[in-house]
Amino acid sequence: MDDDRVLAGVRVFELSIAVAAPSCGRALAYHGAEVIKVESRQVPDVARLFGSAWARDAEHAAAFYDTGPYVPEMSAGKRSVGLELKEPGAIEAAYALAAQCDVFLTNYALPAVRGLGLDYPDLKAVRDDIIYVAMPGFGANPELPYYPFRAFGPNQAPLVGLDVLTGLPGEEPAGIATIAPPDYVAGLHAVMGVLSALEHRDRTGEGCRIDISQFETTVALLGPYLADNAITGAVPEPAGNRVGWAAPTGTYRCSGADRWVAISVDDDTAWAALVALTGDPALADPRFATLAGRRDHHGEIDGLIEGWTAAISPDEAAARLQAAGVAAYPVNDHRGVLWDPQVRDRGWFDTAPCSRFERDLFSGHPIRLTDTPARVDRAGPSMGEDTVAVLRDIAGLDQSAVDDLVARGAAFTENEPERKLRRPFDAWFEIAGLVDEGAAR
Repeated sequence: MDDDRVLAGVRVFELSIAVAAPSCGRALAYHGAEVIKVESRQVPDVARLFGSAWARDAEHAAAFYDTGPYVPEMSAGKRSVGLELKEPGAIEAAYALAAQCDVFLTNYALPAVRGLGLDYPDLKAVRDDIIYVAMPGFGANPELPYYPFRAFGPNQAPLVGLDVLTGLPGEEPAGIATIAPPDYVAGLHAVMGVLSALEHRDRTGEGCRIDISQFETTVALLGPYLADNAITGAVPEPAGNRVGWAAPTGTYRCSGADRWVAISVDDDTAWAALVALTGDPALADPRFATLAGRRDHHGEIDGLIEGWTAAISPDEAAARLQAAGVAAYPVNDHRGVLWDPQVRDRGWFDTAPCSRFERDLFSGHPIRLTDTPARVDRAGPSMGEDTVAVLRDIAGLDQSAVDDLVARGAAFTENEPERKLRRPFDAWFEIAGLVDEGAAR
């Protein structure tokens, strides 16, 4: 069957680690691009290193790198080629593969990439119209002071001043460490860059180099704050859940252990609705009738609102507030998100077969096109699963050359391909509502 996805026919050489570039490649794969991730056992991607807790024993040692949940999350729909690029002969195989690819995508530190012989001039020599996407922490100009530094999303956020906005007034910043927004923001910038470059090449026949500084993509999140500081000298400080243009806003304790509802009152009409709903005469105090008054007495108002929310569940509080025209929603933990009706009814999670597992689970893709919907037909590949097929059928190496690379350790294939696993929680996919009942196994 013909592939009707919008990027069908585009081939991507991905040399990546962690989240920033892999998240870009994942989006491209969802929309039909053939994304080939080149991997190393000597220096494996952290998505491989994490593995799974249940696989940390001798029985699963050979397949451990295939078991981490980040493998399908970051590589669903991709192919995996095992190449040890520092070994003799491997870089020539990489050049042969790059010659057949439209896009080269990497977030490795550029000194390392240049040391391997995979800089833009190197790949332009093997394919003149290649689109070369480099996503280093601080850009591609070696004359700039931060050029040699390595970076990950969790250290980009404090570096550019994002973390200092988090937390409560007068307390230390809370930080954003476990989920790193800079990684995903950089990945989205890279997707936009690739699509723009493909359009440019369609019109002109020319490839290009795309230089994406993860530092700058994170700075771009702070535009209004930086402009305000440049013009007025104002320095933003942590504000907790409060904002200057609405009051009250915050999270309020509800019945049950550690249960909360988020409420935001953005105008006087919503405030009047909240007062009427609670029936608390104290909230009708004239001091609270204006935004300025509510900001000045925010703490007092918070206590009064919580006197009402504490007696009911977050779901009941949110439902009653929403019906009255007040913005509100339960504060969900991860379990709450999984059971959220919007997440479930939209079918956010995907499952697909893969060589290591009968099927595997990963989150879906948020960009949904009506006539050419995004999809992937395989979950995360096993490490080196596609080495032989890609080097032979795409890079054009003959079978004996591929066999020689593998024999010399310059390339590698999937460990124990006959070993088939099943995740311990596989049976819960339907029970928890992550996939439809009766989904194909």
